[in-house]
Amino acid sequence: MRKIISVSLIILFVTAFAIAQASVQDIIITPTQPSSLIVKIWTDRAIGSTYYQGDNIHIYFKTSQDAYITIYDYTTDGNLRVLFPNSYQRDNFVKGGEVYVIPNPNYGYNLIVSGPNGRETIEAVASIMPGVIPQPKMGNQAFTEIPEGLGYLQKLKVDIVGKSVAVATTYFYVGYVPGVGIVHFDSNPNGASLYVDGVYEGKTPLDLQLPEGNHLAVFWYGIFNISKAFSVIANTYQNVSSVIPAFVTQPQQSFSINFTTSPSGAMIFVNGKMLGISPCSIDLGTGNYEITVVKPDYSTVVTNVYINGSQNFNFSLQRLR
Repeated sequence: MRKIISVSLIILFVTAFAIAQASVQDIIITPTQPSSLIVKIWTDRAIGSTYYQGDNIHIYFKTSQDAYITIYDYTTDGNLRVLFPNSYQRDNFVKGGEVYVIPNPNYGYNLIVSGPNGRETIEAVASIMPGVIPQPKMGNQAFTEIPEGLGYLQKLKVDIVGKSVAVATTYFYVGYVPGVGIVHFDSNPNGASLYVDGVYEGKTPLDLQLPEGNHLAVFWYGIFNISKAFSVIANTYQNVSSVIPAFVTQPQQSFSINFTTSPSGAMIFVNGKMLGISPCSIDLGTGNYEITVVKPDYSTVVTNVYINGSQNFNFSLQRLR
């Protein structure tokens, strides 16, 4: 007879109010190109729900095709762990259309929520090809801890550039129910695919009720995306807008734009597409652009610029703790 070991596993959730320093751009992983693969992840309560100390939690996930998947848990004190694969479920290959659950009932352990209060973010990254997503070395712990934290997520963003991966996100609150506000999302032109905190919400324009705090919206126009970080204040109404990249709609005169960073070696994304590594020169036409600067172990920089001639941009990057 197979022996089942009963394990009570405590996941600690630490308050975000005084500790967390990470921006939503640093936490949320955004693919650099669309993928035919679809991955979904959810808990046993609706997204944004509240759990209390001592509650059991189950995390479910599935992919649209056979795939290799890794699930990350980012805590509000900046810790990062891998929930899947784990010491019980070591193989990260999953069958398309099949629903998987953590904890798996075959292994006799539980996930129990423990305070104090905060918001927890869980991200799933999947690929139909093995080896695309780097796998941290498993130790003796049930779930592998990643000491690099945000630095590891930044390296992961570099690793998946130009690769076909699918990403899904969910989050929940521990110990309190956040207030909510209404956010109106629109784009020019309408019809952009909108993701908020990694969750697909529909086509613009649309209104969403969102919990107070920091969020990240990503507008997709075909192969291009534009991200917008914003904050929700309870009991308020606000707009978040995006404009389609100028170079998508019509050809025009281009200008040489020089990008430098301190330190060098950062990836330069223009409207969601990686176009160079600093120092570099990129040709852009007249118009508004979103510039995203990504370098492993450093905070992500996102800024909007207007181009109407040759320009120089220098970004000073802040090292993550």
